[in-house]
This record gives sequence, structure tokens and C-alpha cells, in this order.
Amino acid sequence: MRRALAGALRRGLCALAVAALPLWAGADPASAACDGIDLRPHLTPDARARLESELAKVPFALGNHWIATRDGQRIDIIGTQHSGDARMFAIMRPLRPLIRAADAVFLEVTEAQMLAADSDQSAFARYFLLPPGQRLDRMMSAADWQRLTARLTIHGITAEAAARMQPWYLSDFLTGTDCRKRGFGARRGLDDRIERSARTAGTPTLGLEEPEAGLAALASMPLSDQVQMLRYDLRSETRHQDLYVTLSEAYFDNRLTEGRIVMLWMSYRDLDVPRREVHRLLASFDRVVLERRNRAWVQRLSARQEPRLMVAVGAAHLAGDSGVLNLLQQAGYQLRRAPD
Repeated sequence: MRRALAGALRRGLCALAVAALPLWAGADPASAACDGIDLRPHLTPDARARLESELAKVPFALGNHWIATRDGQRIDIIGTQHSGDARMFAIMRPLRPLIRAADAVFLEVTEAQMLAADSDQSAFARYFLLPPGQRLDRMMSAADWQRLTARLTIHGITAEAAARMQPWYLSDFLTGTDCRKRGFGARRGLDDRIERSARTAGTPTLGLEEPEAGLAALASMPLSDQVQMLRYDLRSETRHQDLYVTLSEAYFDNRLTEGRIVMLWMSYRDLDVPRREVHRLLASFDRVVLERRNRAWVQRLSARQEPRLMVAVGAAHLAGDSGVLNLLQQAGYQLRRAPD
């Protein structure tokens, strides 16, 4: 369940298409194990200037660790990457003393919550399946349906099963990548590391939401938008390893928003799709998967009275007008970026 949700969220942030545009020069593969590249260093000077201009318009665009204070209370807000990377060893060093000093650590969902949810996965079926009486094969052209079922066959998904699944879930199979960092400890994301450190320190861990909240958000996207994105994912040719590496490298540079802007530029760029429609679809995704949850989280955090808290959530939740940081500032907190 954890892997399915994390993969789906990652797909929504990274289900983007790369085409041969005059935005970057040619590049060599990053490594033999993973030939994905960080697209940012290969931007043209004009594109780089445009990127800096757009980045400057986003509130709290830089940094993965911010400190919010109000009335003697301190909250350390940590932006995380859910998938593992050995570089997280270094990130954890300054966090461990803060975890020990905290009265509680908030995560999106705790391991205990996920284990409880795993015991009754049938309750989550409604988020993966279409409502009774609706079928995906009736929502797509015959050509697109044939192309989709052929692609899903390699994942062991039959046409009949696919016809009953929500489009957002099937898109995850079309856009996934095996590109992952290698090295000892690379499988554990920063959320897992923070939670385990809190458990070792005896610091209570709490969830900001119920385990199904992320799935419910994905399933709440308008069905017509889900189908449209599935069609685009099906038709678009992309190197998803490049997209994964770009976001991951941007994260470790404390510039995830920069990576997300580049991804927005590249979304379905190889298709004959109006850019305003692409922006609308991705804004719809952000609204339900990021913004609504951010508001619920900040409302819950604002009610806490403990002197010291830590909050660890996906870094994509931090920046922007409706990001956690800006919402905390609107709630009366003073924000400052922690030293790198």
C-alpha cells in the first residue's frame, strides 16, 4: 500500500513528457546503472534566465528545512523525498538532535497507521476502482483502449481488470521508472529515517492524516481529467528516468521547485496539446493532491500547543501560495530558513 501510494504521488508530480526542444543541449547518460540525467544543467541561457524569473515568483521556493515560530512555539518543517538515496545519511546528522528535542514528530502517515491499514486493504478498493456501472473502455476510443491494454499486459493486468480501474492508477504503470540511487541504505526515504530516529529517541510520532487521505485525493480528481491525463501518458514518449533524476537532484540542491518548473515546461511537450490545457490538468492535480491536504495539515498543526514540534512531509508540499510554509505564515508564524 505504501509503495502504491508513493508511486502514484510521484507519478502525479513527474508524469511529464520530454521532447527535443531548444531548451537544452545534448547530454551524456549519467551512469551505466541509471542513464537518467538532470535536465537543468542542459538548459539554454535563455531558458535558465526564464527559470530563475519563474522561481522568484514562488513563495518559499528554496530550502528543505524551515523553522516556524509563534508565541514561544517552534516547528521544524522538513521537506522529504519519499524514495531512498544514500545522501540522506548526511541530511539526518543535524536532524537527529532536533528529533530528540521535539515533543512530537508529525509525518504524513506513520508506519503504525500504514500497518493497520494493510490489515484491511479491501476498504481502500473504492479509491482504485471505478464506481459500479462505469467502465474505462467506454471512456476511451477503441484505438487508445487497445494501445492501453497492450501496454498493461506486461504488468499482468488483464483488459477486464483495467476496465474497472481508476485512470490515475493505471497511469502509474505507464510512467514508472526503475531509476533509483544505488548504495547502502538507498531504499529508505527520509520520512522512514526520521520516523525510525524518533522511535529510537522515544519521541512520539503522529500522522497528519489518515492512511487513505492521499488515495482519496487522487481518486477525487474529476474522472474526465484522469482519463485525459491517461490518454496523454499513453501517447507521449518520454524518458521518465530523466524526470526522476531531475526532481531528485533538484531536491538535494534544496531547489525542488526549480525542478518542478522544468517538469511543467516538459509536460506532454511532444504532443499536439494546448499548453493552457496541460497547465489546467496539472493545476487540478496539485489542487487535490497538494493544496487541500496542505490546508488540512496546517489547521491541525496550528491547534497544537507543544513547545517543540517537527513536521516531515514531501518537499513538494512546502513551497507556493498554498504551500505549507506560506499557510503557516498566514496563520501567524514567523518563518526562517534553517542553515544548510
